[in-house]
Amino acid sequence: MEKEISFDYSKVPYSFGLCATADCPRAETCLRRITYNHVPASVTFPPTLNPKTIEETTGKCRYYCSNEKVRYAKGFVRTAQALTVSMAGTFRYSLIGSWGVRKYYQKRKGETLLSPAEQQRVVALAKKLGVQLDEYFDAYIEQYNWQ
Repeated sequence: MEKEISFDYSKVPYSFGLCATADCPRAETCLRRITYNHVPASVTFPPTLNPKTIEETTGKCRYYCSNEKVRYAKGFVRTAQALTVSMAGTFRYSLIGSWGVRKYYQKRKGETLLSPAEQQRVVALAKKLGVQLDEYFDAYIEQYNWQ
């Protein structure tokens, strides 16, 4: 039995390349192919991978994108508030060094989601600075990885 997924084409990034190759052995789990199947008629020219490029991959498609949803974190205000005043600056400046000032505050407030790798970085840094929490993030969202 085929697993039915709910799909909202409006959430697909404009630059996400789609795949029209129906005979690919991984088509059922490839987000690029699944998205292609859900393109509404109102989208006249969807961004689609060149089929000749796919033919040259010989079964090892480097454009494959899994349809497994990823658990993204939304905000880490609770972690920032749990830090002592003397450690808050170290925490903040370390992450600003990686992400930049604007992205740091967007991620902190939950305006920009944190990938699993970014979540690990926040938790590791907080633990290194002595913060032990049951939950380090304000909320979680499961969605497709459009990268």
